[in-house]
Amino acid sequence: MRVPATLLERDLTMTLGEREIDGPTGDAVLVKVEWAGLCGSDLHVLRSGVWVEEWPATLGHEVFGEVVEAGPDAAFAVGDRVVLDSRVPCLDCEQCEKDPDFCPNITFLGESRPGGFATHVLVPSRSAHAVPAGVQGEDAVLAEPLAVAFHALGHLEGAPRRALVLGHGPIGALIHIELRRRFPDATVAVAEPNPRRAALAEALGATVHESGAATGAERYDLVVEAAGYPNALGDAVKAAGERATVLAVAISEAESRIRPLDLVEGRIRLIGVNAFLTELPEAIAAIASEPWRYRPVVTRAVSLAEFPPAVAEELRDPQAIKLLVRP
Repeated sequence: MRVPATLLERDLTMTLGEREIDGPTGDAVLVKVEWAGLCGSDLHVLRSGVWVEEWPATLGHEVFGEVVEAGPDAAFAVGDRVVLDSRVPCLDCEQCEKDPDFCPNITFLGESRPGGFATHVLVPSRSAHAVPAGVQGEDAVLAEPLAVAFHALGHLEGAPRRALVLGHGPIGALIHIELRRRFPDATVAVAEPNPRRAALAEALGATVHESGAATGAERYDLVVEAAGYPNALGDAVKAAGERATVLAVAISEAESRIRPLDLVEGRIRLIGVNAFLTELPEAIAAIASEPWRYRPVVTRAVSLAEFPPAVAEELRDPQAIKLLVRP
């Protein structure tokens, strides 16, 4: 069947067109996309073209929708509401035989196969997770990026007393929200130059450094680098106190300067965090329990036809925290 879809060409222009999607066989399900979210990694692809395996590409890996067709071996039925797992393991390596969650060759929906910036998407049953009745789709679609935040904070060895988040985009904001939920006694500072994002950080209870970098002599026992500007990781390490943890979550190719001496003498744990492992069901459950908690990160929603120009605006001048598309 041919379905409306956004098409990213090799020259990195995005248009609205159509693409062919096969009907589901085996355990596959055809999902009608009701909500999809724009991620920082999508913007990285839109700027660079990295990771795409087939052109034109239909990006979009944060997806909520309804099963409209199911293969004979599918674990879902027509009418089931699902959130999609963005990861695409190869299922052909030794590690995948043990646990596909740890596949070393993992790729992502929207890059190695057509994604959710379309009216429909075809995925295997293992990529779908049921959404409880009563959960709104515009809330459920946040489960995938929330799983990234859960995975990042899962690296902590104790409760932080003072935390700093560099960058209050979608992932930085969700990590901030989770810090407030998990550690209500901790103080949280946010470094964010964008006025709209800074205003949300302040509304959520953070002390805000609007310069975009931490200032002053205060040191933190947790620093989250979610900004990705040049030398952001260097700034994160400088802001870290003794025995602090620095979580690097920003997808960026910008270089940073770090003195090994600062890491060694400060006994600082520097951890790079990518995607998630088993946290998606936990994220769905958290949203089902407290959907109000995560809604503030959504600042704009557009139709599929409005999506390409909206993305172009975000690439020129980022204003949204989380942009959603409703095909």
